[in-house]
Amino acid sequence: MRSFQVRLLLLLVIFIILPYFLSVFIIYGNTKSSIENKELEKSREELREAGNDLEQHFEKMITLPYSVYNMPDILQVFDEGLPKENSSNFLSFEKSIETFSATRPELVQLRFYFHKEKESLIVYKSNLSAPKTQSNYVKHPPFKQLYQSEQDYVIEEPHKAKNYDNVPIIPKTEDSMVVTMHHKIKNILSEEFLGFLTMDIDITSYSPLVKQLEGDDGTSVFLLNEDYKVMYSSDSKQMGQTISKKELTALSESTELVLTESLQAPLNNWRVVKIISKDALFQDAKKAAYTNVVLGLGVVVLGVIMVFLISRIVTKPIRVLSDKVRSIEGGNMDVTLTTSRKDEIGHLENHMQEMLHRINNHIDREYKLEIEVKKSQLRALKSQVNPHFLFNALQSIGAVALDSGAKGVYGLIISLSKMMRYSLQADQLVTVDKELDYIHSYLVLQKERFGEEVDVQFSVDKEVENELIPSMLLQPLVENYFKHSYEKYSDESRLEIIGEKERGVIKLAVKSYGPTLQEAELNSLRQTIYNRSATQKGIGLKNIYDRLLLHFGHEAAFHIDSLEGKGFEVMMTIPINK
Repeated sequence: MRSFQVRLLLLLVIFIILPYFLSVFIIYGNTKSSIENKELEKSREELREAGNDLEQHFEKMITLPYSVYNMPDILQVFDEGLPKENSSNFLSFEKSIETFSATRPELVQLRFYFHKEKESLIVYKSNLSAPKTQSNYVKHPPFKQLYQSEQDYVIEEPHKAKNYDNVPIIPKTEDSMVVTMHHKIKNILSEEFLGFLTMDIDITSYSPLVKQLEGDDGTSVFLLNEDYKVMYSSDSKQMGQTISKKELTALSESTELVLTESLQAPLNNWRVVKIISKDALFQDAKKAAYTNVVLGLGVVVLGVIMVFLISRIVTKPIRVLSDKVRSIEGGNMDVTLTTSRKDEIGHLENHMQEMLHRINNHIDREYKLEIEVKKSQLRALKSQVNPHFLFNALQSIGAVALDSGAKGVYGLIISLSKMMRYSLQADQLVTVDKELDYIHSYLVLQKERFGEEVDVQFSVDKEVENELIPSMLLQPLVENYFKHSYEKYSDESRLEIIGEKERGVIKLAVKSYGPTLQEAELNSLRQTIYNRSATQKGIGLKNIYDRLLLHFGHEAAFHIDSLEGKGFEVMMTIPINK
């Protein structure tokens, strides 16, 4: 049998703990999905903005050489070749180059190749190197590819800055990461090939546009060209390396979230790739879920404490009450269930105490009735000791009296014999007419003693005569009439026996007119009868009342009165068919 405490624990688990943790998992899943969607939307918007910025930046870098060789002094050099040093043309050329280089701090170095004279010239931070002859320049990559193609420029992957012509103006400590752009220079009108302009652009000129996409949560960003070469990465070791499509696909299928933004002209087929760590992305959601789980464990602990407190406060009195009920079940009917509690348990104990009291009264009544039956059986057994001998003896005496001519004596002996036979039915239920027949036999004997002047009147309805009552119920009242009334006040006394049937009960009244009781004496007699305080006075009336209670319970009624000072009355109400 499950205890109340176990049921409380089950209720706690079913209605509090399980719903709470289920809600935690649901909230975590929804939060995770919401964070992922928001981060995707935010990252895509950032990628679009960064892509637009990169396109505009490289558009400027690509068009930058046109502003250089469109300068008259520089264009003249490409057309006619380098002038002699210290000449006015050379100084004008030098000044134009220095001015251009000084206004472009992102340019680490410029290298000019003049095809007409097969010479090259290096410009490093506004410093010009001496020209050097480059006979096979066009045959070296990437110039060969650019020279033979229809393209006007080519962009190399990032690398450390190089001293192409091994000129002294570039220090050996120069190791800036640069992106190199090679431009093919032609005469606009004649389409004649004039040479190359190479620009080493510091990667920091565009890296902030990509780096702004990085975060402090493990996010990494790559700028890839059309060949999936890394044009930018926060890890400099990855610069110039290749990241294949398979690697990106593998990352997206693992614990990483991969977003890609394809760029437009002039960076066709370039792409910005943002890789977000899902563990870092959902870190806040995991913290929230962890916090909720910790709170849930706290709820569980508090719930267990609550169950034990309820068990101590509520189930303890229930357990005590259960022990008392088991004690009653074991036969102990003297258990005290009353309590000072004002709650439902106290209400239950009080009602159980009342029920136990009624059960005890019922047991007491049944026990007394059984004792009374045993006594009656004993009296019957005693009275039946050789009853044939007693009746035969009375018949013999009656016969002698009849032979002697004493008919009166014979009649008295017959009445006595009837009374003795009736007395054998002590405490049995008899009809009213049999009880009245016994009274008539008793009156025969009393009239022989006191004379025919004895005034006894019967007023019993016919429908009452066949109803059942305990035997010897009226006899003590008739006997009391002769003992307390007629012997002392024979001239004034009179006895009435009345029987009526009314609404499922019969009412039997015995009225003795003559001497009466004072109000104080009447109240004392009532108290003696109803309170069952056994005293010598009124014991006959008390026995009648007790017998009515034993046979009919509280459905029977017993009432005594003084007939307004004119005598004494006993009124009995007996339920029919009980």
